[in-house]
Amino acid sequence: TVGKDRMNTDQHLAVEKSRLHIPLLFGADVIHGFRTVYPVPLGLAASFDPDLVVSLGRISAEEATTAGVRWFYSPMVDISRDPRWGRCTEGAGEDPYLGAAMARSYILGYQGDDLSKPGSVAASVKHFAAYGAAEAGREYNTTDMSEITLRQIYLPPYKAAVEAGAATMMSAFNSLNGVPASADPFLLSKILRGEWGFNGFVVSDYTAVMELTNHGIALDAATATRNALTAGV
Repeated sequence: TVGKDRMNTDQHLAVEKSRLHIPLLFGADVIHGFRTVYPVPLGLAASFDPDLVVSLGRISAEEATTAGVRWFYSPMVDISRDPRWGRCTEGAGEDPYLGAAMARSYILGYQGDDLSKPGSVAASVKHFAAYGAAEAGREYNTTDMSEITLRQIYLPPYKAAVEAGAATMMSAFNSLNGVPASADPFLLSKILRGEWGFNGFVVSDYTAVMELTNHGIALDAATATRNALTAGV
């Protein structure tokens, strides 16, 4: 669904014709520009210029909102230290300090100081958590690390985004120390909401909830859904 006319039509149908009158939220994978294309996030991080990233994020938001998009599946703030991982280009690299600085900049650029303003979009910070540490750099693979490494290296960019006011988070595909991230109350409830005070919503990454059956913690879609919901998705 693309374009403000189509989105406006669908929005009227949802609000005026559906049983519960719940408005639709239109999102898109806007990673490095909407209509105007900028360097990939790894390239922007290499500028070491957080203010530049704020400015480019603001332009992306203003362009997208004119087309009806009010939610970005961005920024990706995963720390990545294995160049075999194909999504390294989507983040800020290997350093948690730089990663946190870039995370804050994207949130400020996308959301501004008031989400209700016409040129603002809600950010969805991804992928919570430690997706960039997948074993052997293999997409969707497991992640195994100590809690001290998790907290000192991989969590700081997510925390910085939350502190900057990120509206939403996205749970990850990977398992962390044997527990799928999209059904992990340690990540989604204890840390994200309990310790950091996050009060937005958590959306699953693509088919992450269905894939809980592949992780062996659910036999069917209903159980997978319940496990994700009770964990914090």
